[in-house]
Amino acid sequence: MLSVLLMLFAVAAFAQRNSWDGWMVKPRGEIHMLNFFVNIIYDVHPEREKPFAKTNHWNMVLLESLNQNPPDYLLRLMDTVYNPNNLYGCITRLYGESSFDELQITGDFVVVNIKESRVLKLGSFNESNIENAAVDFINEQGGLQTMYGHNDISYYDNGSGKIGFIQFFFRNITKEYGGDSAGNGYFSTSLLRGRKLLINGSYYPFSGVGTAQCVGTHDVSQNPTGIVQHEISHSFFGPNSFHTSGGNHRRSGEYMPFLSTQGGYGLMGGSGSGLVSCNGYERWRMHWIHPSNRNGNDWWVVARDVDGTPKNADISKDDGSQTFILRDFVTYGDAVRIKLPYKDSESSSNQYIWIENHQSGRNNKLDFLQFANESDCRPQQVAGVYAYYQIGRDILSGANNDVYFANERDNLRMIPAEGYWNYSFHKADTPYNIKCISWAGHDYYHSRETENPFCGTHDMETHFDADDEVVSLSRSCERSMWRKTIGSVQIDSLVLNGDARDMFCTHIRLNMGTNPSTCNAKTLYNSMTTGEFKCANYQSRNTQTTYLTGLGIEITPFDDGNCRIDVRWDDYTITNNAIWTGSISLKEKAILAPKMEIWLTQNLTVAQPMRDDVTGLFAKPTVLVCESGSEFVQEAGSIVNVEEKSTLVIEAGAVYRMDSKAKLKIDRTSHLVVRGRLIVGNGAKLVLKSKNCMQLEGGEIVYE
Repeated sequence: MLSVLLMLFAVAAFAQRNSWDGWMVKPRGEIHMLNFFVNIIYDVHPEREKPFAKTNHWNMVLLESLNQNPPDYLLRLMDTVYNPNNLYGCITRLYGESSFDELQITGDFVVVNIKESRVLKLGSFNESNIENAAVDFINEQGGLQTMYGHNDISYYDNGSGKIGFIQFFFRNITKEYGGDSAGNGYFSTSLLRGRKLLINGSYYPFSGVGTAQCVGTHDVSQNPTGIVQHEISHSFFGPNSFHTSGGNHRRSGEYMPFLSTQGGYGLMGGSGSGLVSCNGYERWRMHWIHPSNRNGNDWWVVARDVDGTPKNADISKDDGSQTFILRDFVTYGDAVRIKLPYKDSESSSNQYIWIENHQSGRNNKLDFLQFANESDCRPQQVAGVYAYYQIGRDILSGANNDVYFANERDNLRMIPAEGYWNYSFHKADTPYNIKCISWAGHDYYHSRETENPFCGTHDMETHFDADDEVVSLSRSCERSMWRKTIGSVQIDSLVLNGDARDMFCTHIRLNMGTNPSTCNAKTLYNSMTTGEFKCANYQSRNTQTTYLTGLGIEITPFDDGNCRIDVRWDDYTITNNAIWTGSISLKEKAILAPKMEIWLTQNLTVAQPMRDDVTGLFAKPTVLVCESGSEFVQEAGSIVNVEEKSTLVIEAGAVYRMDSKAKLKIDRTSHLVVRGRLIVGNGAKLVLKSKNCMQLEGGEIVYE
């Protein structure tokens, strides 16, 4: 028996899989969903109805019945017929727009009002028994009777004589009594297995594929990034290990590349999402591409050349300098993906930068910041260019374990136009309520402090704040950002769901010296379901070093809503002041422009789960290594400060040159290690604050 099981496991592990075929459901063609809306009549525990007494969109019913007092938003949630020129329901519209009409989701609805006592006859009061009781009641009433007349098995048949995709919506259950609270749900492949539904005089089994969620009494059609869409997306993208884009949580045990959980946007997003649209990474996995970008090619990331013709936009350093024109992403799917050239080892996960042009408010699409359609406290209709990192998950076809590799959860990280910063944590003098969507009270806030482009955080990811006596980080140290202050400005616009500082709205040039930069992200694969972090596994996939490269990205918006993206690989000049922290490596060339200044200083943002013995912080000292074959140039009047226990290493074969009046200053706590060549130009100054600051280890110092 064991050998048979091992053989079956081997077949499953190495069977050919394609991401664009979907995890459990094919993400194209027509999908007709049967939606059960279940309202509980609490005849045994009437007090259970109290939390749901305020009914705005779905009223309480006192008698068992079918389709009595349905929610008022059904057709705003899902269309019953697919008309690509007039999509209305947010679920139908969202997947239609995301897939360019390749995926057409429609459905019909049946509202089931059943007594609590009916459920209890089947056993405990839980979601499974509620679902079974609802189907039993429908059968007792003569069979399926939907709101809009789709009562034939052919509408729901998945091709195997079974009812295909089903969904359960619960109005008034809780986590403690029923299994879920409002806003919670799940995707399953075993819903109603073993049960049959009476349709036109015959009983038909369920395929088992579907979702279940508690939606409460509010209008779930208002939010395209809600629990309904999230659970449907699981069927296409994968299990909980594919949580990303603001849809992640700590309950899953799979490893993820970042210590913080990440906000963002996409179909796998949720309450932590910014935009409500899909993203390019998701379209790439699903092979959804606009007809105008097909053009007989096999490219899955496409933009336009300057002459308007489609062009492969999935590029790397080997492709050299490139120019792209991006039309609106949601309308046409134009995007650019740039593979970053360096990582810590061959086994480290590949990294990419995605660039998309979202003409929010101008494209007549579901493409706005979450909750902006519900409250004026949220930024309204802000068009601009969005960028984010993709970590790993770049195998689309092959063995199941490769295509659906589990331990790369939450693998997208936003690159906000605002950049990355050190944030300080403060206890509020008095508890406050930001009065923006979330009406809970809070007793802390975060202040944006100093720039930290390589190791800092942004407002759409969770932050860690630990008291001085804490040695190891735990769940209790993790906090979302509610109130944010910049100087004396207080921001209560729910920045954790994105704001107008995230998108690039004006002309800008990015390179290794800007904030944000074009350098890679730092990863630390970890898991934390309860208690403390676990980091022992998957260390080989980490990239803990920031690699300075010549990657330059220039973004130029046009008045017509299009955007030009210029990518080059020889943008070595740093034309602004910069603060660099963490482990940094120069492999090519860096030129600090005249009178500009760089500080190699201590990272003040959490970078590891254990407090460091040297710094006393949750981050190691900063080290910049100029590797063999690299060149660092300080032009006239520029300054490099090495401070706060930082180290500058010039390796053998590397050249560090200081032009006239340039200064390299090493404070008494820091070090300069010379194994290569340091050239101090005429009038330049090498300033050592202590005789122990410099180690000459086989290198040379040339004074001109």
